[in-house]
Amino acid sequence: MGEADIDALLRGNSPRRRWLLLASAAVVVAVAAVVAFLLLRPDGSVVVIEPQRAEAAMGRLSTDVELYGAALSERSATLSFDVAGVVASVAVAEGDEVRTGDALATLDAADAQRRVETADVQLRLAQLRLDNLLAGPEESAVASANQAIASAKAQVLAAELAVVRLLEPANTADLASAEQAVASALGQLSSAEEALALLLESAGVGDLSSARQAVASALGQLSNAEQALALLLEPPNAADLASAEQAVASALGQLSSTEQVLALLLEPPNAADLASAEQAVASALGQLSSTEQVLAELLAGPSEAELSGARSAVAQAQVQLASARTHAEESIEALTEAFDTFCERYGGLSASDAVIRGTCTTTLPLSDAQVDALGDSFEDRSSTYESYGNALIDANIIYVESDADRDSADSGLASAEESLSELSRPAPEDDLYQAEQAVEAARAGHTAAVARLEDLRAPGEEDVYQAEQAVEAARAGHAAAVARLEDLRAPGEEDVYQAEQAVEAARAGHAAAVAGLDELQAVPGEDDVYQAEQEMEAARASHAAAVARLEDLRAAVDDREIEQARATLESAQASLAGARAHYNELVAGAAENEVEQQRQDVRLAELAVEEAHAALAGFMVVAPFDGVVEAVGVRPGDRIASGFAAFNLSTPSRMLVALTVTEEDLLDLEVGQAGLASFDAIDGVEYPLRVVSISRVPNAEQGVVTYDVEARILTGLGGANAADNRSASGFGTGGGFGQGGGFGGQAARDLLAGLELPEGVTIQQLMQAVANGEPLPEGVVLPEGLEDAAQAFGQFAAGRRQGQGAQQAPQGQQGPAGQPSATADRPMPAPGMSASVTIITEVREAAVLAPVSAVRQLDGAWFVSVSDPSGVEDEDGFERVFVEVGESDGTSVEILSGIDSGTVLLVGADNAGIAFSATLQQPQANPGFGPGQGGFGPGGGGGRP
Repeated sequence: MGEADIDALLRGNSPRRRWLLLASAAVVVAVAAVVAFLLLRPDGSVVVIEPQRAEAAMGRLSTDVELYGAALSERSATLSFDVAGVVASVAVAEGDEVRTGDALATLDAADAQRRVETADVQLRLAQLRLDNLLAGPEESAVASANQAIASAKAQVLAAELAVVRLLEPANTADLASAEQAVASALGQLSSAEEALALLLESAGVGDLSSARQAVASALGQLSNAEQALALLLEPPNAADLASAEQAVASALGQLSSTEQVLALLLEPPNAADLASAEQAVASALGQLSSTEQVLAELLAGPSEAELSGARSAVAQAQVQLASARTHAEESIEALTEAFDTFCERYGGLSASDAVIRGTCTTTLPLSDAQVDALGDSFEDRSSTYESYGNALIDANIIYVESDADRDSADSGLASAEESLSELSRPAPEDDLYQAEQAVEAARAGHTAAVARLEDLRAPGEEDVYQAEQAVEAARAGHAAAVARLEDLRAPGEEDVYQAEQAVEAARAGHAAAVAGLDELQAVPGEDDVYQAEQEMEAARASHAAAVARLEDLRAAVDDREIEQARATLESAQASLAGARAHYNELVAGAAENEVEQQRQDVRLAELAVEEAHAALAGFMVVAPFDGVVEAVGVRPGDRIASGFAAFNLSTPSRMLVALTVTEEDLLDLEVGQAGLASFDAIDGVEYPLRVVSISRVPNAEQGVVTYDVEARILTGLGGANAADNRSASGFGTGGGFGQGGGFGGQAARDLLAGLELPEGVTIQQLMQAVANGEPLPEGVVLPEGLEDAAQAFGQFAAGRRQGQGAQQAPQGQQGPAGQPSATADRPMPAPGMSASVTIITEVREAAVLAPVSAVRQLDGAWFVSVSDPSGVEDEDGFERVFVEVGESDGTSVEILSGIDSGTVLLVGADNAGIAFSATLQQPQANPGFGPGQGGFGPGGGGGRP
């Protein structure tokens, strides 16, 4: 079926149709009065009733359905903030028109803005780390890694030498040196004892003691000089070399470390350190923001809006609970009634029927198993039994649901009361104290992070100076260690010469001391004796120490020392391996999985930025569609909770009618069908509408199945008359584009879907121009296949306007062409207004239509009476014209052939074509006229079914 025909609906279900029905009723009453008069009159005079005239016209028959519903806005929404906060601004008032995306109100978003900045910083840091991985290592990092390898090698070498020294027995040089030290100590002891003896024997004890001491000292110096000369002349042992090499490596490592520290201070910090410090600052800032927000919320307490919302929630929960309790009481009463009815009717069968016995002896409500058993028992039972059983099952289901609703409402009330109680209680002092301490700690952490970041960006002069001094000291230590190692590896001739001169000098000194002793032996003093005794004790102690050293060298090494040395070696080897691995990683660059992991970190940071921006957007309410603000529930300064209803937005200029359709009418409806709606609250105005959605989901209530259907109220084009508006909108009677009539027929819609219109030209303007027979808008070219249809449609629209000009238009629906129509200014219904709706379900092809009362039947053929111009004097004659008829809607009938549009028909002419007359003597002179006499109307003798 094509587009529905509003004009046909106006003709069939408008005030005009009502007037036609009233007129038909008046004709019937008049005929009955005339017949009664003829039957009761005292004489047999003839009364002639002249036939009425009607004009056959082109039109369309249509079928429709009558529905009921209520108006609602096409779009309606309750808007709220996604987060809690304090309202900063409200930009609209009730009744304001808004566009999609307009900001209606905003919250104080300082904290959210700070979170956005923090997320941006973390994203930049993650991107910097990724850039560093992709850029490769810096030269300073590679040099530092090389230096770390060299230092680790030196530590390994020193540890290996230490292990070797412990595992190998003492070498000859060490033993010889120890034995020489024992011999020297023994010589010194002997000299000291001898000197003491000489002093005690001589008269000058003091001088003898001094002389003996000088002799012993000279002897010690001589021994030391000879030992030093022997060490120079003999090659150095492995232990000394290892110790010297370890000292050089250690000094080199120290020098490298100090130079690296100085380089780090003099060069700008790398991106990784800066990124780490900036991330620490951002993290500390976020922590500070969170703790301050918690403290602010504790100090602020609940707002009046929150308290009001909580109280409202409690009141609403109380109302819901009362309603749920009432519904539960009503449902248990209904269940009891259904139970009693069922058991009273079928309880007598309980002795032989287990299902009935189990049902009627149980305690209400029925269990699920009992419900299933009762439902299964319907098979092979009477429809009455099934009806009563279904009534019991439905009542049981309703009660179970209502009981669950009551429990849910009870829980909801308890939850709402608890929420109100929590809002009413002040914040505990311990929570406030903990929040204040958390704020102080976060502030201190933020200050420390900022200080660390500033140190990285600008190192102090004192730090640079200290680093330079450390480098100089390390360089000097390294030079001294290198010189010591070189002396051990190759003593110079000058050193040997100096050692020989020292030996000669020591010998000379020893000789002089002996000579002096000889001179003083005769007169020793008490002080000399005491001094000689002390020197003897010292020499004895030195001898004991030398002997202990010699015994240590000869003794076996302790296992614990070996294990410790090996552990040190393993640690040094691990450090060397780690240094080499770090160097290889630097040279090879970042691994693919590390780069990919950092890319994922960047993506996570991007998501965090998006979430922060989304959270910031939650601090603003924007209009989701064009509409009018119906209610404003917030003011600047209000503290509101998330989800609090702040605004109500609707589209009062775009309205729908929600219809409730039975299963009998559902299959006749299709999306796109048109109709008319009238509202009880708006007198004298009918609204064209179109079906936009049909739900196939059934709504079952008390055994009645209905479906939800929505129809959109159509707005006119404004300046044209109502008929033209309907034609231009695709509803015009007569023709149009596409099969089935109407400019919006399916064929036309398919062709117009791809029609490109010039800028500023709309489909409505194109349709209106065609309907009014006006030139098409500039630049518009109709597709092939629409030109003939457009011409036919324009001719029909012109004829329609001309025909309407000869009749008085119903008030509020149409007017002369070119004048404003009342329908263009009709008020839109308000949501909730009840509506009576007529939907056209079928519109037939255009045909010549004639009143049912004008078509008669004779010998199985249909005919109409028309005026015969050959009549005598002023009276017209009658001519019978046989016609082929089509469908009828009870008021009009389709004339498929025999007469044309505009033919004047006579209503009331008899089968012979003469005027109808009735007398007492001829009560049935005109068989076939009227009901039961062969007429076309319903119940007529030869009428069509």
